[in-house]
Amino acid sequence: MLELCSGDINLDRNPELIQPPKVDDNIVYIKLVPDINDIISPDIIDVALSYSIAGIKVVLEIPFEIRTEFENQHLASIISNGGWSLSLLPPNEKSKALWGEYCKEVIDWYQLWRNPIMRNFEQTIYPITPYCEYLATSYLIDKNKKYLTNDDIKTLKDLSANPSDSYLLHFINNMQTVVVTEFKQKLEDFIKKEDANFYQDIELCMMKAAE
Repeated sequence: MLELCSGDINLDRNPELIQPPKVDDNIVYIKLVPDINDIISPDIIDVALSYSIAGIKVVLEIPFEIRTEFENQHLASIISNGGWSLSLLPPNEKSKALWGEYCKEVIDWYQLWRNPIMRNFEQTIYPITPYCEYLATSYLIDKNKKYLTNDDIKTLKDLSANPSDSYLLHFINNMQTVVVTEFKQKLEDFIKKEDANFYQDIELCMMKAAE
C-alpha cells in the first residue's frame, strides 16, 4: 500500500493511478507499507522511485509486529537503492517486554547503519539517525562551547531539540513517551560502550567539511 501525506490529508490509491507530484501539490512525504510476500510490489516501487526522484521523502514503514518477516540486510539494500528512508514502528501493545524487544531492534539497525553495507546511505532511519544527530550536535556544542556565545549555544540546542522533519514529528507524536525514553537511553548506552568510533567519526566529518 502507498499513502500520500499532504498536511492532514492521507490518501490511499491504486499505484497505477498515481502520477509523480507537481511542485505545488505540497505533498510532504509518502509512506510505503510492506507486504509480507514481496515487501514492495514492482508497481509501487516504480511509483515510489518517481516520487523520490521528484524530491519527495519516501518512507518504508516496518510495523513491529511483522518485523521478523523481513531480513534486515535485504531491507537495507532496498532503501539504499531506492533512496528512501526507513521507519521502525514501535509495538502497538503496551508491554515492557515488547519495549525491550523494540530497543533491541533499534540497536540491531544502528549496527547495520554503522556497517560498511550502508556506508553510502544518506536518508533517515527513524528513530535512529535523528537521535544520533541530536547526540552529535550535543557533543559538538560541548566540545566547542568556548568558541560559541551563549546565544549560539541556545540556538543550536533549540534547533536540535525541536526538529522540523514532518515525518519525525508524526513518528514521535504517535509513540508512547516511555518507549521514547527507553530507546534513547539504550541506544546512547550502546554507543558509549560498544561504538567508541561514533564520536571520532563526527570529528572526522567536521574536519573534512572544514577543508
